[in-house]
Amino acid sequence: MSVSQESAVGGSTPLAARFEPGPIEHRWQEEWARLAAFRAPDRPRGPTFALALPPPNVTGVLTIGHMLGGTVMDVLVRRARMQGRPTLWVPGVDHAGLATQVEVRRRLSRQGIRFEALPQGEALGHLEKWREEHEARIRTQFEAAGFSIDWSRFRYTQDALATRATREAFVRLYREGLIYRGERMINWDPRLETAISDLEVVHSEEEGTLYYVRYPWADGSPGGMEVATARPETILGDVAIAVHPSDTRHSAMVGRRVRVPFTDRVVPIITDEAIDPAFGTGALKVTPRHDLVDYEVFRRHPDLAMPPEIFDTRARLTGSGVPAEWQGLDRDVARERAAEELERLALLVRREKFRHSVARSERSEAIVEPRLSTQWFVRMEPLAAPAIATVREGRIRIHPERWNLTYFRWMESIQDWCISRQILWGHRIPVYTCRSCRNEFASVDEPKECPSCHRADLAQDPDVLDTWFTSWMWPFLALGWPEATGDLAHYYPTKVLVTGRDIMFFWVARMIMAGLKFTDRPPFPDVVFTGMLRDAQGRRMSKHLGNSPDPLEVIRERGADTLRFSLAFPNPIEEDGPFGRAPLDGARNFLTKLWNVGRFTLLHTPADTPAPTAPPLLGPDSTLEDRWILSRYARTREEVESSLDAFQISRAAGALYQFLWHDVADRYVEMVKERLSGGVGTPSQRAARTTLLFVTERALRLLHPFVPHVTEELWHAYPHDGELLALAPWPDAELSPDPTAEAEMEAVLEAVRLLRNLRSEESIAAEKVPPAWVRATTPSLTALFQLHHGTIERLARVHPLTILASGAQGPENASSRVAPFGEVSVPRPEGSAETNEALEREREKLIGLLEHSRERLADPGFRARAPPAVVREHETKVEELAGRIRRIDAHLSRDGSSKANP
Repeated sequence: MSVSQESAVGGSTPLAARFEPGPIEHRWQEEWARLAAFRAPDRPRGPTFALALPPPNVTGVLTIGHMLGGTVMDVLVRRARMQGRPTLWVPGVDHAGLATQVEVRRRLSRQGIRFEALPQGEALGHLEKWREEHEARIRTQFEAAGFSIDWSRFRYTQDALATRATREAFVRLYREGLIYRGERMINWDPRLETAISDLEVVHSEEEGTLYYVRYPWADGSPGGMEVATARPETILGDVAIAVHPSDTRHSAMVGRRVRVPFTDRVVPIITDEAIDPAFGTGALKVTPRHDLVDYEVFRRHPDLAMPPEIFDTRARLTGSGVPAEWQGLDRDVARERAAEELERLALLVRREKFRHSVARSERSEAIVEPRLSTQWFVRMEPLAAPAIATVREGRIRIHPERWNLTYFRWMESIQDWCISRQILWGHRIPVYTCRSCRNEFASVDEPKECPSCHRADLAQDPDVLDTWFTSWMWPFLALGWPEATGDLAHYYPTKVLVTGRDIMFFWVARMIMAGLKFTDRPPFPDVVFTGMLRDAQGRRMSKHLGNSPDPLEVIRERGADTLRFSLAFPNPIEEDGPFGRAPLDGARNFLTKLWNVGRFTLLHTPADTPAPTAPPLLGPDSTLEDRWILSRYARTREEVESSLDAFQISRAAGALYQFLWHDVADRYVEMVKERLSGGVGTPSQRAARTTLLFVTERALRLLHPFVPHVTEELWHAYPHDGELLALAPWPDAELSPDPTAEAEMEAVLEAVRLLRNLRSEESIAAEKVPPAWVRATTPSLTALFQLHHGTIERLARVHPLTILASGAQGPENASSRVAPFGEVSVPRPEGSAETNEALEREREKLIGLLEHSRERLADPGFRARAPPAVVREHETKVEELAGRIRRIDAHLSRDGSSKANP
């Protein structure tokens, strides 16, 4: 019988004694798909909730980092769906031009095939095959995690609609003068022979050689100008020597001219503020074609002439300024050849080792060559201004808010964006040149003739667009733009973007700019940045490093819900944190606890029990524990709501963890076991059953967005109304917190906590059940403890429990603990050498902790910087540590040992 055929009144799914996630998750994923539970309506009514899944690159499989972002998104999407809002989570994948081509190139290389030697059609076939394989794998991973995605609306950044959108955006910007072709300094990968983005450059500290070179004076006088360089092979492209204007060591040399080694050229000594006097000799050789700083210096000195290019696209020496015997040398070989020649000419003063930052291509691992190259660029300043204003005015909110400053700093110093790539895989740049009349034009559609001379002899620009040029339009492209689709009308703008902060500039900021430019609206009102998951070595988990476990393997071993909850709690989703065995173990233990609570609830729920459609009615005879757990549920629901509204996913998960594990399982269940068994009468039994069923059923609804499979399984075993928990109503404010009940129960639970602590401090064996005493400070508290003495006995494992009046004499030879409500006591066991030695070791440890805490509080800087709540927490800790030490001293003094109180 399928799940959808179950009776609406009462559950019929049997629960196994042991929680085994695999079969549960497989069954519910199939059922959700069969019922099209996550298919968004085409003609929604009322306010919608839409979210565009950041399209993963088809370069490989998903990482645990993708699972973190997916979990956060699914929590928000499932909640919105349960709230009754028409909800769309649109998926897709990114063609990832250069990155995918590199992976295919590597695969073919292992087969002995050179990618560059293949005919274009055959090469594209290999790329398309890779895309199909990895797209299927990515979808399998997302489905295995239980993400409630609308797969009927799947998009791909190279599908027909995305191609048209990409061309449309390019042509609009081109015609407005916001796209231009120009010669600028770019990152060049000489192994792949293409421009690459800053995102594809990895910087690392490496050891290199610094060459101190003497440039002879042009007038033939003795000596010369000494310059330190890491790249003597680029001397052939020098146009000047630059020093800082305030560097007095070189003041007399400014204006003189030197001869460039290996050439007959003479260049001037100039000044520029960009020069670091502390590096090398304080003099910089200016090579404008192959260094960004040098290029900026060159631009500030218009009298300097641009030299010819000295490298080809594979970083081999070439050109008219290169000696014939050096033509074709790789830059690394040329470096050593130049050093040898400088030594022969007596121009190499010395060499020394130094550590410096080296930029490598993330795709090929080749050292990036800064290169002055003619490329296509987007003018960013006109697009950045409204995007800055949108965030400043609060129309887009960044969470956590601390990343606003980083966003503004980058946007306010934004550089033009190089969007052309010299590769095969990607969208061809839609610019055409007429061979007949040399007219250049851009066209959305494939042109048949030149619009100027009407001849058909056209040549399209050979480059392709940067992948990001398509994905910066993702929130509206995924909904059908530039066509006026129903999805675009109903579901745009989307409600929130969830992504890693590492692509704040390369994707998030650009999406904001694109949304404002092409739709006149922000693409989303909120951006949630997740933290970076790290491995045992503290490194970020990534595809590139290969240090992220395959999510499918984790799901097969642990379960999807375990993985999801371990990512949501306890480490805050917005903070960097480790991922490994500990959070997975904690999540699995919590789900096992949830499973057992569900089974316990069903054990005490008669088969004909109706679904809990409303909270239990409370009256004058309602017990404190029922009033308390209902109040705790109401407060938990409020905290979950406020946390999710603020995108504080981990705080919401923590509230549910605390409620189910501690309030329900550890406390309420223990309190009502006798009532549930009928030991206190049928009305009390019925009230306890109803209350337990209600709070756990509502907790399942609140937990469902976090752990959808296990909650769906438990909910169907419960008495329920409806076909799926995934589509059941989200709990509303059916109850209000009861501060009186919580305050009274807090006193009871505090007595339990203190009695447990006393048991531990007095080393009372776990199997022993000692007598205990509680003295209250007021008659009302005395009555409260009298009423709930059975609860205190069960939870603290003491018997008998004697409730003393406020003025009554306490027991002799007892260990006591004072609290705001009064005092608790247990008999003091006979002292032993082993016990005293253990207490002395504990005392030494506590003294160390106390001294450390006092030192911190004595630090004025700590008190000035730390929030008041943190300072109070440390002050409370000092008081507690000092109290524990005094109690140990009192115990030891009774057994003949004397210690001075701290």
